[in-house]
Amino acid sequence: MTDPKKTYDVAILGWWYGKNYGSILTYYGLNRAIDSLGYSILMVHEPLGYNGYRVSWPDDILSMEFARRIGYEHTEQQHYSELPALNEVARTFVVGSDQLWNPLIGRVNDDLFLDFVGEQNDRVAYATSFGNRGTEKFKPAFVADHAANLQKFKAISVRERYAVDTARDVFGAKATMVVDPVFLLPKEHYGKLASASTVSPQGEYMAVFFLDPSPEKKAAALAVADKLGFKKIMVIPNPDGGRESVTALFADEPRAEILAEDAPENFLRIYRDSSYVITDSFHGSAFAAIFEKPFSSIYNAKRGADRFKDLLTALGFGESRRVRETDTAAEIASNPNVTREIDFTDARAYLERGRAASMEWLQAALDPENKDSAALDPSKISAAAAAVVQNFSLKNPEFTAMTSGWRISPGARGTRLRVARGGAVLGNLAWTDLPAAVKKGASYLLRIDWTPRTATPTVNLHLRNPDTGRFRVVGKVDIPAKSRSARTDTVIIRVPESGLSQFMLGAIHFTGLGAGADVRSIELTELAAGTAPAGLSSLGGAPAQGFAGQSKALALKDHERQMHSYNHSRTPQALSGARARMIFHAHAIEKGLSRSNFRAGFGKVAVPGLAKEMNAWLAAGHSVDDSFLQSSAAVMKSYFQRHDSLKSDVSPYRQLFSPAAQELIDNCTHQEGGVLPADQLREISREDVDERSFLNVMYGRRSVREFTRQPVADEDIARAVQIAMQAPSVCNRQGARVHQFEDPRTIKSVLDIQGGFAGYEMPPRLLLISADLDAFLFAPERNQPFVDGGLFMMSLLLGLTQVGLGSCSLNTAMGTEKESKIRKIIDIPEHEVFISFVAVGHYDDQVLVPRSKRTEIDEILIAHRKG
Repeated sequence: MTDPKKTYDVAILGWWYGKNYGSILTYYGLNRAIDSLGYSILMVHEPLGYNGYRVSWPDDILSMEFARRIGYEHTEQQHYSELPALNEVARTFVVGSDQLWNPLIGRVNDDLFLDFVGEQNDRVAYATSFGNRGTEKFKPAFVADHAANLQKFKAISVRERYAVDTARDVFGAKATMVVDPVFLLPKEHYGKLASASTVSPQGEYMAVFFLDPSPEKKAAALAVADKLGFKKIMVIPNPDGGRESVTALFADEPRAEILAEDAPENFLRIYRDSSYVITDSFHGSAFAAIFEKPFSSIYNAKRGADRFKDLLTALGFGESRRVRETDTAAEIASNPNVTREIDFTDARAYLERGRAASMEWLQAALDPENKDSAALDPSKISAAAAAVVQNFSLKNPEFTAMTSGWRISPGARGTRLRVARGGAVLGNLAWTDLPAAVKKGASYLLRIDWTPRTATPTVNLHLRNPDTGRFRVVGKVDIPAKSRSARTDTVIIRVPESGLSQFMLGAIHFTGLGAGADVRSIELTELAAGTAPAGLSSLGGAPAQGFAGQSKALALKDHERQMHSYNHSRTPQALSGARARMIFHAHAIEKGLSRSNFRAGFGKVAVPGLAKEMNAWLAAGHSVDDSFLQSSAAVMKSYFQRHDSLKSDVSPYRQLFSPAAQELIDNCTHQEGGVLPADQLREISREDVDERSFLNVMYGRRSVREFTRQPVADEDIARAVQIAMQAPSVCNRQGARVHQFEDPRTIKSVLDIQGGFAGYEMPPRLLLISADLDAFLFAPERNQPFVDGGLFMMSLLLGLTQVGLGSCSLNTAMGTEKESKIRKIIDIPEHEVFISFVAVGHYDDQVLVPRSKRTEIDEILIAHRKG
């Protein structure tokens, strides 16, 4: 907590309030390092109001309890509009570590670029990350918004070497590489903190810390314990929801003991007193090095394998401490590096040098007398950007396999890839990271020095996007029959899309006895514009005839129609477009008003958007009696009345509305806008409604987002699906499918990506309605999966209402990146297209739901009379 009258030397922004040990101890390291330099520190809690990814954090979570024990002085969560007042509270603002500048993370917003800091105060970044290597994710709008802010920084440091280039070439800013903040403190400091733990482990044991536990990782850990003779295993749960999973995973292992209480001090105590560590965590590996414990590290591809590689290389271990979750017990038993004997001489020297250099950098950056700037000279920015020509050379490239269908053996003379028995099937993929994504539309000379072993006459070469999982064939190599000799193959390729940063091989192309390849090197050389051979086209394009040709032509026609509609909807005479934009913003505000955990001041995007549309409507002289305008006014009247009742000042939002719009809002008597209890009818039916009649079901259906804990019965879901199966489909082909999920972790993982349920507790059940493309035979049926799927989905929503369950449809209007991530989690076949998710559960009939105004019938029903 803070004293409102106190001032501070330094204010730190970042994710110190996260529920994982990495974030907590990262910011602890930074806090204590700055404290050791003699500066007073204020920790700034996450501001609200930006978007749905910014939520109110409970006060009783792990990180906040730790903050109180340590004695952090910190702000309470507040609206981002209050951030400028901190300029009077602190002199220097430091944005900390983590991927705070990764545009792919929803929580990344303007505050993390210190946009609110005044010219009189200093801005510093310590070990901040742009995310994984590659620059395709930085869209022009993101760069335009944030480059100017980064160039206002006094000093910038980053934690990845490639981020130095990103800062310079994308944002025009100088950056220095420093060590992770956990390395700023010595072993003795963490040892003292560990002594404050609430646990006292006894005897010799091996520590296990898995962020993403799996049966394969458990098997690897047990194999290490077996080899090294450990009779006791201490398992540290991931405090961010991981206790249940590791408890179930290790329930049948008599040697395993689960750490009883989540706390950073307990985490450190288990590490400090252990005799060996195995982990899939970057910071778990870091603390093994800090405490100088013999360890094995499983590179966690979900959380960025590059980080592990960089860390262990810098520590002087290279690949020696790595084990793979696909390693068999025999492979681990024969691995000479799975040993209690480990030399920390190089690691100790690296940490001492890195700590000293990074502390020196930090001291200079925080010195108020230092007037340095992170901005590059404009001429140097353009020169640097112009000089970037890609030329990659990978010696003994390191491959990662998607499944156990590959066996990978790194060696001094190349990497041996072996296809396991029965593994030569679709979907068994192995890839290696390129230093950066290749450029969309550019041409490259791809040269591979290898010894392929296959009975297949042709091997396809692929490039892969690690974020989406999407890969494209970019070339092929003809292999002579029975050839197993060393060879160098050269292929000229043109990159068909952005984001491709991995070279990939598929096991399907490697058949026969001993199938696989020894890969010694891979080189990619960008060709100057115009030097690629004539006739080379971007690979992956559709043929000009047949089904694919028709499909492409139809898609282009659909695109033309869509763009025409988009442009027309923004003309002054297009009232339907203006109504649609008004109701889009008004409904977003209604959802905010309906939340039980109401967040005062919400609506950063929706309120200005609605103000703009209402002002434009009135300025154009359109009817003030229009129901969508009146409903929008009613929504804003509810919004302002709700804030008045809470004595929360939202006058800046009110000033966005023109005087005419303010008058309309103040005098509005329209009832169909705002929120209402879920048991009330949104609109009054003109018919007499019998109990559970069709009209009762239709008019009683609600989009419910808050559910009770009452279990959902499988038979109720099945009854609702049976009702939905009465929906019509083209030629009765019945292509609709329903996937049902009840595992809370799976539901959360999916909805975090989908993005439409932020701020609510997860639903008890989640359904995904899809349509099987195999049911649709002809190119003109390109839209039919969505027509049939939509009919089925509506019938299912009514079926759920009929059986007494609440539901909320959650759209699947998403790009390929999100869709690919979701497919990986829930294993939906590629030949099924997503129609909609549906959250399902029981609900309290007094819970608030958006009123969701429906338009008048004569806006929908257009009568075409004779003559």
